[in-house]
Amino acid sequence: MKAAANVQAAIPVSQRHLLSRIWSPRGKGTPPLESWLLPLYDVWDDVASFAAEMRTSDFMAEMMRRRVAHGSHGLMAALDCATLYALTRWHRPSVIVETGGFVGLSATFVLKALADANMVNARLYSIESDENCEHWALVPDELRHSLVPLRGRVEDIVRTEKLPAKIDMFLHDSGHTYWHMRWEFREFWRRLSNGGLLVSHDVHMNAAFAKFVTERYAHDKKTGLLDRSRSEHEEWGRWGYIGFTIKKGDPANA
Repeated sequence: MKAAANVQAAIPVSQRHLLSRIWSPRGKGTPPLESWLLPLYDVWDDVASFAAEMRTSDFMAEMMRRRVAHGSHGLMAALDCATLYALTRWHRPSVIVETGGFVGLSATFVLKALADANMVNARLYSIESDENCEHWALVPDELRHSLVPLRGRVEDIVRTEKLPAKIDMFLHDSGHTYWHMRWEFREFWRRLSNGGLLVSHDVHMNAAFAKFVTERYAHDKKTGLLDRSRSEHEEWGRWGYIGFTIKKGDPANA
């Protein structure tokens, strides 16, 4: 029991709360439907609150000014930046991997969320393969201490020891082809810790995210209802052009 408590203590607060709800024991004789969770309204409420806070902040105004000055092509707009900030702020991840770091706008909002959540030891591994862009140029100096910039193709970097074996959050924002997105989702899903968060930008560009989420579901063959014991994710959603899904898992094996 002491070992289990130590494992729980190592899991981020948002994940411990989520996992405790996911894996609450069902009493003997309780009908299956009664063991299902209510919708995770606390996730949505917290994310909505954090996003609204960021949308009206001086920080957002300054970063949107920098976005325009740099040239907005290929960069997230304010809604997606606020959503990314809110998801990170809610989740409180310690280890994050981002693909398609580009000039660092998305990284900036991840790093800002970590700073506002006082996650001083958290690290964002940001991968960018384009040697012709100004890598991470938009990241403010005061947020760079949590940034681990990696230059190269993600396909090559995953074969090295530059990335941690286990991560708490993954953000896809690199090549938006169907097959590449599918590959990245599968590659980093297996690295995600229990209760981990997978996020993708530009989910509207093809069916990769929708297909990936669909494949994580399992249904009872007789009733057609969700079989939670075999499904791999606990919640998912889309807000603007950001999609996310929360990986289910047993906290004892986190």
